[in-house]
This record gives sequence, C-alpha cells and structure tokens, in this order.
Amino acid sequence: MRRLIFLAALAPLLAAQDQPQLVWEGQVDGITVLSVRENRLQAEAREGLPVDRQRFHFNQRLPGRRQEVRMEVVDGRGRVHILEQPRADNNYTLSVSIEDRQPGSSWYSLAFYWEPEPQVEPPRGRRESLTWSGRVGGEAMVSCHGSVCEAEARSGGQVAGDRFRFSKPLPSREVRVTLEKSEGRGEVRLLEQPSESNGYRARVLIRYPQGGSGDYTFTLAWSPRVASDGGFELARRGVIWSGRVDGRIRVVIGGRAAMSQVISGSPIVGEWAEFLRGLPALDNPNVVAKLVRGRGRVQVVEFPSRGNRYQLVFEIDATGGADDYEVEVRW
Repeated sequence: MRRLIFLAALAPLLAAQDQPQLVWEGQVDGITVLSVRENRLQAEAREGLPVDRQRFHFNQRLPGRRQEVRMEVVDGRGRVHILEQPRADNNYTLSVSIEDRQPGSSWYSLAFYWEPEPQVEPPRGRRESLTWSGRVGGEAMVSCHGSVCEAEARSGGQVAGDRFRFSKPLPSREVRVTLEKSEGRGEVRLLEQPSESNGYRARVLIRYPQGGSGDYTFTLAWSPRVASDGGFELARRGVIWSGRVDGRIRVVIGGRAAMSQVISGSPIVGEWAEFLRGLPALDNPNVVAKLVRGRGRVQVVEFPSRGNRYQLVFEIDATGGADDYEVEVRW
C-alpha cells in the first residue's frame, strides 16, 4: 500500500546564523565529556555507554588563546554545559559535559562559536582523483583512505576483481570529495566525506538489485586545498512524520512530499507529515532520522542523491506490535 501526502510549510525557515566554528553530533546514553583543543576532539564516556554515531567538523581550529566560547544546543533532551573555557592553565582546551540521565539514548547536536585566527587561503592546485572498479552482486561498501580502497560485501556475493588507482593519496585532513562519474547498471552513491571522525575515509555505496552481479567503475575527485565548506552542515528540523504502525513500513521524502509503503503488517493509521522546510535537491549523506515516540526502531536506508532523485528513505520496524510513532528528520 502506498500513500502520498503533499503539505505546505507550516513554519518559517530558521533565521540565518553565522557559521559555527565547530559542529558536533552523536547519540549519548549517560554522561559524556567533550574535550576540544585546536582541531582535535575527544569524547569520553564518564557514565553509561560510549557515544554512538559520533561525527564532527571544524570550520576553524580553536586558537591557543584565552576567550569565551559560545555554545548552542540545537538538539538534545538532557543537560549540556561548558565545564571549562580555553585558558592557559588547561592548554587552551574547551570542556563540555553532556548529561543524559533519562532511560535510553538520545541524539545531540551542538554548535560552537569562537573568535577564529585569521586564515590564509592556500594556493590553488590541480584536482586529484582515484578510480575504483570491480564486480558487485547485491550491495557493497567501498571505503577509500590514503592510497587504499577496501571493498566490503553487505549482501549477495563477494566483491570480485576490484582494482583502484590514485593520482595522489587521499589526504589525512578534511577535503571535499565529489563523485565525478560512475558506470554500472545499479546505484552508486557517495555516502561519507573524509573527516577526522571517520579516519578521513570517503565511502561509496554500490547496489546491484537486478540479481546476479555487475561490473562497476567510479571516480572520486578532490582539490588539494583545505575544504572550506565543511564536512556537513548543522542539521535542522525538516519534517515530522507521525502515524500508528503495526509491522514494518518505508517512508520516502522528496521536496515537500511524503510517500509511505507497508512492507509487512497492517495499514498505517492516522498518518501525517508536517514539513518545516522542503528537502533540497542536493547530495546529502548526513540526514538524521530521530525516533521521538514509539518503541520500535527507525533507520535511514537511502540518503538523498542524484541517483535516487534526491529522495530520503527511512524505515520503521514495529514488528513487536502496533504503536504510535513520531519521527523527526533533520538535514
């Protein structure tokens, strides 16, 4: 069963803000302390579980001088506060405490603002690239870092005959990678940009749903210059989806439209989608789907890309019995 919902925006766009110097996001269960020094960040679990799905991006490094850092809690249900501002006696380290004492874990999104050091634009250089090819049956993830690409089969047969060639190694710093071209009958999508949180890896998803296997080739390119547009932007609320689910469903978001499909179980009851802003027609591997209400689980299974007409797809699994669900999607 498929249902299509078209809704006008019910709230204005958030006012534009200055770009934060650091954005941090992650799933917290317990007490976690973030320590920031220069362009390095460490998350230490003081109580509870380690941070899950952590990611962060520095637009500017934290200078080695005394100053007052401003923090904005974009998302999070617990108490978040600054323990220490950068000072000479702590080697100009910013310390932040995240206290999530309620049952279960919660998604946190934090933005930090400080007075950066003057930046000197590096000289422009030629674009570097890497090319990967191989035979895929089902689904595979190709992870590239340094001068190596590693292919992991997620479903179907093993990846066969994989080869790669680098014009230069992928730098151990943040660069903006683009998927220049790809060949193959299925789907090729750039899922992750290189960042400190993922070991400066570029990750590409390949899907061959027709059965059997197929040959694939893709090329990633980047500039030798330091990326200035960030590994990801600060995620803001885009749409709130709600409904009563009994089984497993899939929801597709495109622009200001939501389409649902029952994969197994009973029809959805009382379905509603409230769009705060439209999903832009841009590659975005950093969309977050947050379960606000409901006892099952929600998971993004497809991120917006040119290959899927810039649609977001998430699934709700309520196989344990019917429940009322509310899912908040941020981008």
